[in-house]
Amino acid sequence: MQKLTQIFSPTLNSDDLIAVSPDWTRADFNRTVFALSGRLKAAGVRSAALWFEDAALFACAVLAAWHAGAEVWLLPNLAAENTEWGGGADVWLTDVPSEIAAKNVSDGLNIWSAADVARMPSENIGNSLNHEDFRIPAAARALLKTSGSSGASQIVVKTAAQMEAEAWMLAQTLPFQEDVATVAGSVSPQHMYGFTFRFALVLTMGWPMVRAQCVYPETLLAAAAAQEKSVWIASPALLNRLGANRNWNALEGRVAGIVSAGGALPDDTADLLAQYAVRPFEIYGSTETGVAAWRSGSALWQPLPEVVLAQNDAGALSVASPWSGGRFQTADLVEMQNGGFTLLGRQDRIIKFEDKRVSLTEIEHKLLAHDWIADAHCGVHPQHGRIAVWAALNAEGIEALRGQGRAAVAAVLKRHLAGSLDKVVLPRYWRFADALPRNTQSKIAAADFQTAFTEAQTSPVWMPSENPAAQENGFEFVGKVPLDLAYFGGHFAGFPLVPGVVELQWVRDLAAQFEWGRQSVVRVENLKYQQFVRPNDTVAVRLDYDAGKNRLTFKMTNSDAVCAGGRLVFGTFGGNG
Repeated sequence: MQKLTQIFSPTLNSDDLIAVSPDWTRADFNRTVFALSGRLKAAGVRSAALWFEDAALFACAVLAAWHAGAEVWLLPNLAAENTEWGGGADVWLTDVPSEIAAKNVSDGLNIWSAADVARMPSENIGNSLNHEDFRIPAAARALLKTSGSSGASQIVVKTAAQMEAEAWMLAQTLPFQEDVATVAGSVSPQHMYGFTFRFALVLTMGWPMVRAQCVYPETLLAAAAAQEKSVWIASPALLNRLGANRNWNALEGRVAGIVSAGGALPDDTADLLAQYAVRPFEIYGSTETGVAAWRSGSALWQPLPEVVLAQNDAGALSVASPWSGGRFQTADLVEMQNGGFTLLGRQDRIIKFEDKRVSLTEIEHKLLAHDWIADAHCGVHPQHGRIAVWAALNAEGIEALRGQGRAAVAAVLKRHLAGSLDKVVLPRYWRFADALPRNTQSKIAAADFQTAFTEAQTSPVWMPSENPAAQENGFEFVGKVPLDLAYFGGHFAGFPLVPGVVELQWVRDLAAQFEWGRQSVVRVENLKYQQFVRPNDTVAVRLDYDAGKNRLTFKMTNSDAVCAGGRLVFGTFGGNG
């Protein structure tokens, strides 16, 4: 192990592997860091906004900026408010300069491509390091912008010394201590969880890192299968999607450890991973506190050494540690026991409704126990002030909705909750989906929840077909029919299907993307409806425009079956069409 601020110590082996795919040795890594550090010093840079897809280049950029005396600003994503914030830094450091330039955050002169430095011939990079200048300043700063999923975002400052202390303590606490294990992560190093585990910890442990973020279960499993030993840094959202129906035999004996953070991992998921790989090591913490506690196979969270826990009068947890920058008061209600604690739910997720205390988290947990529910998020309806549930149905739940209708599914779920909740606090409003839009920290943004309950879904989210042959001499779009399509309510309540007039409107809306499709339709010819379009169906719409006859031939298909087809003739009313 090596402390973070001394990661460039000349005593370390220059042939150590820092990253894979492609491989990067410590010598490669160090040369790139110090070349970039020299450029930053020469330009007088004091602050750098970072946005990276490659974890190794991200680590280079952080350490180079710190070595040059600059602070780094870590953007959580490229939303407008974040790029506007990042635009206040002296320079942008990135491996996707075109994405940053497309945001119009600068004139382009201060967008530096770290990848260009990495590709420089070694004789041009040089090695400006001398043995007196290899240390990273303990006071070097990283500014992290929280996602603002539950309200306004905040800027949190972490120093190199704090990151070093946290990583050093984690390195001594982890139950897996492989000498060489490659780290694959589903989370971005731009966030605190990834910053700790995919940056500070991997460098401290001397573990090589998989450069790319493994955002899908398939990419994580493929990355792990390519290594002799791997450690996974993942979110519950991704781990929940793994399931038993995977080629786990390909990973037998290859998974050294799994870290999960961002929310409590369901017991079923933890047990499945214990059966096929290893039992996950769960982390409790936040951007402000850093890592505060852990658990593995127990409901009880144990504080890391040197973490001091306390409660306020309301029973909410507060945390102090060498890496938290003082004591931080959380909104998490806990029950202290045996030196650890159990989580009872967030204080801001316990509401008073008609003189009754209601835990929104408790409602979610009870819903997750139902056979139809894959995920659930509970909140207060943004317009009506009553409890509302946004639920992701699993395959069994989707079949129930297709066969019985959404009202029947909601009624079954309400009866399930009624077994343990007072009738007056049962959710009044429901929205159903096949998946919830959790971010890499497993959070649901407040804006997404509000949109789900205030904006009706009237069509699939259409995307151009990825099949090149389908786009020859025409246009094809693919989309999945939402479970909560607005038109299902009355057509038909017990057997939801898309009305034919709505299918025709979808065709009109897709055609309107083109100038010829914005003309008036004077008649519809040869219109046929051949197969029902149902909730969760993936449908393709093919558009073939004949300019000579000024008409559009369309076809809607579900798998290989034709659902609808016909022709729209454009023209002017009163004319010849």
